[in-house]
Amino acid sequence: MAEAQISLPRAAAEGLRVACPDTLAGLVAEVAAVIGDPGLAEEEIARALARGLFAVAGRVRLPWLAAEARLPFGPGQGDAALPADLQHGPTDAFLLPGRCRVRVLPDLATLRRTVRYGARGRVRVAAAGAGRLFVRPVPETAVEVVLSYHRLPDTLVAPSDRPACLPPHLAGPLLVSFACRECFERLEEGAGGKKIQTMAYGARFDAALAELLALCRPAVFQDEPVDLPVVGESPYAFGEDWP
Repeated sequence: MAEAQISLPRAAAEGLRVACPDTLAGLVAEVAAVIGDPGLAEEEIARALARGLFAVAGRVRLPWLAAEARLPFGPGQGDAALPADLQHGPTDAFLLPGRCRVRVLPDLATLRRTVRYGARGRVRVAAAGAGRLFVRPVPETAVEVVLSYHRLPDTLVAPSDRPACLPPHLAGPLLVSFACRECFERLEEGAGGKKIQTMAYGARFDAALAELLALCRPAVFQDEPVDLPVVGESPYAFGEDWP
């Protein structure tokens, strides 16, 4: 197996399991201790941990990854590029100036059915597709759409990097069990169909993920966003023509 290109401190030597168990270095050392294969490079373990972080963020809308972006729209412009780090969403949107709510529709087909093509005026609805946000009606003046969404997590690169988007009590169980499952799956290939360690760490990952899902589930559900009143007269204010 190729020699690792990075050198991460060992937990046993530097006390990382006690001092900072949720750093990349600590997580790598913990996985290495579980696997117990000297041929497994630290770089491979670090990649497995990074895949685990993105897998978790892909399954759960983590509140620690909530983000906002302003998308400028010029006169007659009907679409704009979505944020490059968008993973889930958009979940909500409003228009500037005026702070009028823009209703986020589930897909482009619904957008086409809601407002006719070529309509111009105040932006009322939006939908995401093909990496862009499409709005209707098309604005007649320059405006901005403020978008709420969930972003991609920061990649774990340096030994001191931490999975800050995960709760501290679940970061280790989630990422270590995911990485151990991946590593054991390769090591147990050809073991007569018995992947005992793979299944064991897969079950641990699923249990930790279920706990995270329960933690991130909102306690109160709100069907519709609350409209904020506009102070003063504005051509972008809510009116009786609001759909």
